[in-house]
Amino acid sequence: MSAVIFAQNPLLNENSIKFEDAQTVTLVGEDGLIMRSTNNGINWNELNSNISNNLSGLSVHDGIMLAAGENGVILRSADNGDTWLPILPGTLENLNDAEIHGNNAVVCGNNGIIYYSQDAGINWQESPVNTTHNLLDINFINTYTGFITGENGTLLKTTDGGVTWAESNLSFTNAKFNSIEAIDENRLIVVGDMGKAFLSIDGGITWYGPSGVMYENNFNDVVFFDEFNGCIAADDGLMLRTTDGGESWESATVNASGTLYDFKSVAFSDLNSGISVGSEGVEIYTIDGGATWFENGEIMNSITGKKTARILTAKNFPNPFNPTTNISYELPFDADVTVKVFDITGKEVASLFSGYQAKGNHSVIFNAWNLSSGVYFYRIDVSSLYTGFTDVKKMILAK
Repeated sequence: MSAVIFAQNPLLNENSIKFEDAQTVTLVGEDGLIMRSTNNGINWNELNSNISNNLSGLSVHDGIMLAAGENGVILRSADNGDTWLPILPGTLENLNDAEIHGNNAVVCGNNGIIYYSQDAGINWQESPVNTTHNLLDINFINTYTGFITGENGTLLKTTDGGVTWAESNLSFTNAKFNSIEAIDENRLIVVGDMGKAFLSIDGGITWYGPSGVMYENNFNDVVFFDEFNGCIAADDGLMLRTTDGGESWESATVNASGTLYDFKSVAFSDLNSGISVGSEGVEIYTIDGGATWFENGEIMNSITGKKTARILTAKNFPNPFNPTTNISYELPFDADVTVKVFDITGKEVASLFSGYQAKGNHSVIFNAWNLSSGVYFYRIDVSSLYTGFTDVKKMILAK
């Protein structure tokens, strides 16, 4: 197969990757990017998410797939990604991660937002929590016991599947923790910005720093594939590896064309084989348990669907506004387009455009003279003969 290089648009950032089994792996990223491979990353197929919101978190369990994204969007698939149902649980805060175990599912996001589901992600309720810090990562040990970590040293624990959460003791630090791994209920590791990493062997009561971690790179993801072996994916081309349960870490060998790639997520199918994804569509692979990593250039540059942006980010200006704002967007192809505005409850308050538009730049004016101050969001639905997607953005009316 001949390689096709995309020269016009940058490759999309890939934010999260998860294995379903030894060969099947899915990743999500910017612009509604969802890709799936059934041969351990040798070839990737595009899954149509029907949105262009940034997707930050992904979870796969017993055939159900959940993706969490910006502006409060949850995507759910029950057919291996062939179709995705967009769900708005009731918030416009960006959602940063999703986790599902059995019928219990949880998403977390900015400003202390947590929602839980007890029917495998169909219906959602908000969890009461005593924090307004951004929550970034979820890790469950089993159906009922799980952890969430985030900014300002935040660490939360649930023992009832996400219905209620209690704060754990990380008061000695205000670090931004991007990821948590629960090796078991007692042995935990959290990692975050500026090379922060802490271990606990008593379920989060006390913490200490591992040896050999003397970096200022942001640590973005940590995973263990057994009780001793694990990896940390970090910014600026850094991958770390442990073989002693996280007590010490060493730098892995990374062979990639761009030395300053930011690795956002890492996952393993077994003790030896793993994939890490990150900025500019990078995917690196290991077959020796994370000691060495290589980049497959042919995979990177082959036809991979949505790895290049389908729509430049829709935006409105001014924002906040009173009483009018200009909503602009760019179509990558001729399409049928609708632009609608909704209030915080999901009620439609205005239909701004519905019809056919040619490829290129477009804009519509929203006049909210008759509406009260508050948060609103606009939705742009784009469809053609072969594909379609939706973009949802937040705006603030301040009278």
